[in-house]
Amino acid sequence: MGIIELIFLLLFSIGILLIIGPMIGQLIVFLSIFKRNRFYDKRRLHGRVDTQKKENRINSHPFIRQVEESLSVAEIKMSLNTMLSICLAIAFITFLLCYRIMPSPINNALVASLFGCFPLLWAWSKFQRKTLSMSSVMIPAVQNFIGYFTEADNLEGAIYKSARTAPLEIASEWNRLIMDLQTGEPPDVSIIQFAERVGNDWAHYFADILITHLETGVDITPSLFKLINEMQNAVYNEEKRITMLQAYKWGTFLMVGLSVFVVYYNIQIDPKNKFYYFEDPSGIRIVSLSILILFSSFVGAMNMGRKKL
Repeated sequence: MGIIELIFLLLFSIGILLIIGPMIGQLIVFLSIFKRNRFYDKRRLHGRVDTQKKENRINSHPFIRQVEESLSVAEIKMSLNTMLSICLAIAFITFLLCYRIMPSPINNALVASLFGCFPLLWAWSKFQRKTLSMSSVMIPAVQNFIGYFTEADNLEGAIYKSARTAPLEIASEWNRLIMDLQTGEPPDVSIIQFAERVGNDWAHYFADILITHLETGVDITPSLFKLINEMQNAVYNEEKRITMLQAYKWGTFLMVGLSVFVVYYNIQIDPKNKFYYFEDPSGIRIVSLSILILFSSFVGAMNMGRKKL
């Protein structure tokens, strides 16, 4: 087995590990959430919110609604139709370029479809950065709310007043919560939608506590302080998770760069290898499989940032 084959085998093995690693990470996150005792059961309201959304947009597919919501949270000033049009344009151009290099329509279509997903991956990455930034300021956001809640006459008044000094990272979603309340949205539904858009467990716990106050009128200040303590205890683990996520992403970028370099270097050593990579059926399959493995590894690494503790 030659040095090039060994390098490809190494890249393939690392790609498989990059796929399996995020899956294991997701399993650990799921088990951690499953074992954790929640303050209250937010799920009792989740069905009510989902039902209302389906009634408002009955003709929209759930995946389309989720993508549009993610674009809104990420503050991307682009409609979903525009982004999909860009994806199709990139895929079409990539297909034409690949066809000039590899005479294999099926493999070219596969590669083109992967490259066409780049705008969606960019939007997903920006959405994750936004949710991670909101997660990082949950402690000061709750502390800020407590300061106004102890002075305000009611819950909605505390929400309005705390918007003035809310952390910048979460200010847009806090203002959206206020807008929902001002337009007549039921307070419990507005709070749950706020938690869904912020997208971390602490926001859901915070929403549970607020809704409990709305329903029972009990003093929730001790529960809010308990929530802050829980968040402070989990900060270290969250920082480790983010560090691991960044390592997977940069590791995937490194593997992509090494793969391109290996192919380029091998062709420079022996121009005949260009035929093997881009014209020989076996070589085309290897190149296409390598691209698919690297793409899957990158998506798997990004998927690690989907759940936030």
